[in-house]
Amino acid sequence: MQILIIDDDELDRRSVIRAMKQVPVSVNIVEAKNALDGLLKAKATAFDVILLDYRLPDRDGIEVLKSLRLDKAHHAAIIMLTNQEDITLTEQAIEAGAQDFLLKEEVNARRLLRALHQARHRHKLETELNRSYDQLRELAEHDALTGLANRYDFERALEFAASRAKRENLHGKLGVLLLDLDRFKNVNDTYGHAIGDQLLIKVARRLGATTRGSDLLARLGGDEFVVLVQDMERVDQAILLATRIVDAFKKPILLDGLEWDVTMSIGIAVFGSCASDATELMKCADIAMYRAKQEGRNQSHFYSDQLHQAVRHRMHLERDLRYALKNNQLKVHYQAKINALDGSLGGMEALLRWHHPQEGILAPGTFLPMAEELGLMFEIDQWVMRTACTQLQQWRSLPHLNVQHLSVAVNVSSIQLQGDNLLTTVDNALAVSGLDPVCLELEITENALIRDPEHVASILLKLAARKLKLSLDDFGTGYSSFSHLKNFPIHIIKIDQSFIAGIGRGASQERLLAAMIAFAKTLELTLVAEGVETAEQARFCTDRGCELLQGFYYSRPLSAEQFEIDFLTGTYRHGAV
Repeated sequence: MQILIIDDDELDRRSVIRAMKQVPVSVNIVEAKNALDGLLKAKATAFDVILLDYRLPDRDGIEVLKSLRLDKAHHAAIIMLTNQEDITLTEQAIEAGAQDFLLKEEVNARRLLRALHQARHRHKLETELNRSYDQLRELAEHDALTGLANRYDFERALEFAASRAKRENLHGKLGVLLLDLDRFKNVNDTYGHAIGDQLLIKVARRLGATTRGSDLLARLGGDEFVVLVQDMERVDQAILLATRIVDAFKKPILLDGLEWDVTMSIGIAVFGSCASDATELMKCADIAMYRAKQEGRNQSHFYSDQLHQAVRHRMHLERDLRYALKNNQLKVHYQAKINALDGSLGGMEALLRWHHPQEGILAPGTFLPMAEELGLMFEIDQWVMRTACTQLQQWRSLPHLNVQHLSVAVNVSSIQLQGDNLLTTVDNALAVSGLDPVCLELEITENALIRDPEHVASILLKLAARKLKLSLDDFGTGYSSFSHLKNFPIHIIKIDQSFIAGIGRGASQERLLAAMIAFAKTLELTLVAEGVETAEQARFCTDRGCELLQGFYYSRPLSAEQFEIDFLTGTYRHGAV
């Protein structure tokens, strides 16, 4: 028998050891002088019995008892030892997990042997009881046929997740997918329940391979399954999971040498958009599931028609975006920059547009976030840079167009700045097009500068050394705007259109804009006012020293063909403001 004595009193340990030597049982005794030493030895060796002193110098004996009980790897019977007789103390020790309580003055061979046997027997009964409890809990929480979580376990998890979502205002982060096999009753009626059960087991395995590790997959009963999806970044992640599930069952299930075609209807409900508690969420998912069945089965449907259409629309755009580049659907449009003093063309900005075959012309805000998620930004950025440089060089090669003094501005995404590809992209575009670097301007947003500023600064310095112009876009909307002018090699600033829109709406807004212009002028930077839509705005900016004006007052972004007609053929002059 392996016995551990944890007691700081050496005389008490010697007394116990003398008594143990008199018992008719072969024992191996290990001593520990404090709680820490005892816990370490208990962890390193599997003891049959631990004799634990109630009072230890470094830790309370009850706390040590609880720590020993937390270690499920070892199952020693524990006898508490103390010098004082106290009913309350005895109850505390038993409640904490001790099998017996022994006064040190009572320690003798006969009393100790009886305590050891009783403690081991009680511990054996407790272990068997806990094992039975664990088995009952397993049966209560898991589906006996598939091994998945059952209705009870799922409802408990959903209730907890919904309470957390309500408490932390996690709207759109929690979703439920209710899955019902299509026409499964025919399988049971035709082939019997034994075949139906085997098919359900196969279905459960395939579903388990499709869902994420963080998702809770459960069988509610019959042919009905459910998935609890937590911590979604976007609502459409729920429908993406539903799509994966539907796609996973396009391949038949092989059972008893036969191929079984299994399809399912999936109802999707998201916390916040259609429900605010667990019960409502399940009701909404159930309604959505029946809607999926009514629309032809083998598909998913959101509870909210509006949300369903919005998510479906996004998914179609994502699918189409993958082919947009190959199908020549992406186009570069050009918006003029006008010299404030004489109304002549002073430059242009290249702006990406998607000529969607069904949706029409889409602005970049509609699809660039999707492109970033799909990993298409690098390819798109390269194409835009190359196209804009090639187009300007083509115009410069035509002798009847007076464009030698013009430059084209291209927006640089934060992804480009964070990586090491921007220099390569620029160099390749200039090499392919033959464009002089002084004719290329790169527009960078302020927010892109604050991510790893040291790396960004090194990239911008290399670009400036190539004689490119660097423009700070959306000036005034980011962080530490004025410090950016000092820390980065910026040549041009574009005052954000939100400040231009404030002209005529209040003296305070106009004073702020005038101060921004004056500050930038003292740094000898070129100023561009973007978003100019009225003659009043154009006049205000011109009077305060803005060199270039850009906005709908002069022109919307135009295709290359239309831009050439409107601005490059002949000598463009805008009327006085």
